[in-house]
Formats: sequence, structure tokens, C-alpha cells
Amino acid sequence: MPSGPEARRIQSRELVVLLLLYLLQISMAEMLRRAASTVLSTQTASDAAGSVSRWSLWLATHVHPVAMLFLGIWLGLVALRAAQGKMLPRWSLDGPGVWFSLRLLAEFITINGLIFEASRDAIRLLLGQIVVYLPYFVICWGWIFHRFDRIGQAEPGGIVQLTDVGTNRQISSFDYFHATITTLLNRGKPTIAGTSRGGRVLVLLYLGMVMALYAVAFARILQLTRAMA
Repeated sequence: MPSGPEARRIQSRELVVLLLLYLLQISMAEMLRRAASTVLSTQTASDAAGSVSRWSLWLATHVHPVAMLFLGIWLGLVALRAAQGKMLPRWSLDGPGVWFSLRLLAEFITINGLIFEASRDAIRLLLGQIVVYLPYFVICWGWIFHRFDRIGQAEPGGIVQLTDVGTNRQISSFDYFHATITTLLNRGKPTIAGTSRGGRVLVLLYLGMVMALYAVAFARILQLTRAMA
């Protein structure tokens, strides 16, 4: 494991990733609030979609502001400690990372739960919500793969293997984020593979979510095209 200045640089880069996820989550919450409000204001929403929207609106207006305030203070204190050149305790980075991962799953369920919404205005908002969700999705998954494969391991590659990284160089933190982005852009063709049972489960879950996002985005575009016809 790296130590000294190199370890602090690695932690600083991870902190930048978490701060970026924090900013993206603020945008996601606003899109979620607007989309859920629009769904609930239409009379054509199904009962199931209405239930998802009410739950989503409650999260966006009650849970999210409190969580963002707490996380903002937390990340601010962590950034201050990092600026002083001090090593960060592992839990100070894992705490926000776990929260962002849970929000990744919650937002994914919400996007899929609102698939049957037929309102033209809501379709535009929900399609925009997917667009905002995608960078959060790939960055958060990059952090997840990095966390499981690099932190606490003697060498990278014990959990997942990056197929687009040659054997003649060391895997960097950036490579995990690059792998999640290229897999998404390559229409689900994986550039990351599991080397352990846990790693294979993680990759399978990631690829399954990628395929589901493709299907939801296609369905939204089709609904918007029909609504505008």
C-alpha cells in the first residue's frame, strides 16, 4: 500500500471524486423533485407511478436537504484536514461513499418505477433526470470498483480486472472510472471483469444496471416521440 505523500495524493483524488458526487447529487435531487411534482400534478399517472412519485418527492423535500447539509459539513471538515496535509481516516471517506452508493440504488429504482408515466411534460423531465443521473452513475460505480479493488488490497486486480489496461503498467485510480465510462459508451460491452466471486457479482450488478438504463432511456425517447407526434 502507498504511504506518505503518495497515500495523501490518492486520498485527495478520492476526496475530489466524492465532492463531485456531492454536487451531482444536488442536481439529481432537484430533477427528482421537479419530475415527481409533475407526475403528481397530472391526472394520467397510474397508481403505481403516483406511489413512487410521492415517495420520491418526500425523499427530495425532507430527507435530501438534511442529508446534504450533514454531508456538506462532513466533506468540508475532511477537505480542511486534507488541505493541512494530514492523512484521512478510512471511515471519513467511506461514510460519504456508502451514502452516495445507496442514493445510486434509490435513484435507479425511482427511474425504473416511473417508466409508465405518460405526461408529455413529465417525460421530458424524466428523460432529463436520466441524463443527469448517467455521470453520477459511472463516477459512483468507479468509486465502488476502486474501493473494493484498491483499498485494503496488497495489489490491485484481486477483485476486478480492467481488460483495457495492459499488463505492462500499474493500474491507476483513473482506470476504474475510465472502465465504467467506456462500458457505458460501448453499449454495455464490458471493459471490466470480476476476478473473485465478489468481483463477479459487482460486475454483473453493474452491467445489469447499465442494460436497464439503456432500456429506460429508449422507452422515454419513444414515449416523447409519440407524445410529440
